[in-house]
Amino acid sequence: MALRAVLIGLCAVSLAAAAAGCAGGGNQRMAPATTSTTSALKPCRLTTTQRLAIARVHADIRRLRQIQAPLHRFSEMGTPAQERVTNEVLLDIGGSKLPINVRSRLLAEAKSAVGLCGQCFSGLESAEPVLAGRLGANRCG
Repeated sequence: MALRAVLIGLCAVSLAAAAAGCAGGGNQRMAPATTSTTSALKPCRLTTTQRLAIARVHADIRRLRQIQAPLHRFSEMGTPAQERVTNEVLLDIGGSKLPINVRSRLLAEAKSAVGLCGQCFSGLESAEPVLAGRLGANRCG
């Protein structure tokens, strides 16, 4: 117990020293705080075909929730209806060039609707635009 208190004390001292070292000493002016880039981003303009694709995906997600409602047990394969509608979701999302953030949100909603189907969830998970977001792809393009 004493060793733990000593370690906590050493961590606190080292953090304080590091914070003091970051100040830089002297009368240097600090750069003005910048706003977060995500809060300053304007929403993407969606085309009519993109809006229609989003509406189709929302309808498919509603159907997935209706299919899953009477189910009570997890199944790796899922029902044939779940697999068919999940395929439609993937085709609707992939068929139109949706912005990365919209595509991610739609896939997250679809994954929440297929929690009892293992392959459906895996298929939706593999369609996530993780790499595009990490590589700095154009958010709206």
